[in-house]
Amino acid sequence: MRRWTAAGLSLALCAGALSAAPHGAHAETASIVGVWTLNKDASDAPPERPSADLRPRGGDAAGTGRGRRGGGGGGGFGRGGGRGGRGGDPEDMRRRMQAMRDIMDAPERLTITQTESLIIITAGDGRTTRLSPDGKGIKDESTGLQRKTKRENGTIVSEITGGRDKVIETYAVDPEHHRLTVTLRIDNSRMPNGGVIRHVYDPDPQ
Repeated sequence: MRRWTAAGLSLALCAGALSAAPHGAHAETASIVGVWTLNKDASDAPPERPSADLRPRGGDAAGTGRGRRGGGGGGGFGRGGGRGGRGGDPEDMRRRMQAMRDIMDAPERLTITQTESLIIITAGDGRTTRLSPDGKGIKDESTGLQRKTKRENGTIVSEITGGRDKVIETYAVDPEHHRLTVTLRIDNSRMPNGGVIRHVYDPDPQ
């Protein structure tokens, strides 16, 4: 009788583990949820970009002057703004360029929350990014940029298109040191470090 009782307990434990399994995929992203502060010493320095580049220059968008200055920094984004194949209003190009630069520049603070269908990332200045980790694209109508996001090996991988250069943005937490690393891989070999930028965040002390 005792043997049957032990076997019954074993089966109950297994059943409990199986019933919890569906939540595992959702918990895969739980570790990035929280409030994070930029660790400047551990992060890559942002590419240098003269502020004058943000001003549109008539039909020849602000990015054209940037492109003439050559390869350093996010030059590919500047050229994409002016010659990304979309043409159109210079203000639209300026917004697209600024959006790409905001992606490249690391916010001082990130607040990451999660709903059933979305991951919501809020920067310290109030800018909000929505990610749909089921692979559904989310397009920003004001800039023309689109994100397609998926879970991959315990990380969040977001593909950003709509500019000249495709950007792969990955969110991953180091479980040992509990640091969040946001890695940007820009499809532009002319950029420093082959177009890879890493932003490292520590948990907010509050």
